[in-house]
Amino acid sequence: MSQVSYIIERIEPKNKLMALCFLADQVYEQLADTHEIRPVERVLMDSDHKQLIYVIEINGQWQYIRFPLPLWKSIDQVLVGEQDLFLVLSVTEDGLPYRSVPLKRFHEECVELIRNMRGNANYGEDVADLVEEHFAQTINALLS
Repeated sequence: MSQVSYIIERIEPKNKLMALCFLADQVYEQLADTHEIRPVERVLMDSDHKQLIYVIEINGQWQYIRFPLPLWKSIDQVLVGEQDLFLVLSVTEDGLPYRSVPLKRFHEECVELIRNMRGNANYGEDVADLVEEHFAQTINALLS
């Protein structure tokens, strides 16, 4: 059985304290019947696809929320701003967020992963370089 994944299309700040992750519009129909969604509180790296992954449990099964490389600088801003990140699960007809779930421990897990990946060729030299480039603000905060 293959792992179910959802790809984040954009991250938007809601206010100073939180940011929202939006999926592709057609995905919201797939999530409409989900009853139990629970953050697993784990962030992983998919080095092959250059994606950060947040693990959630939907109706008792682990599934991946994928953050592709073009969103990493937005994540860097979320981390430096110490904003909470919420996954939008449904939207209104106008495209406004209707239902969401917090990605608990995203900040802590992501910072720890970045700390471990800096200069670490185990993830691939190109991935370590990408982490240093896209998470520069977070790395600077770690060093100060």
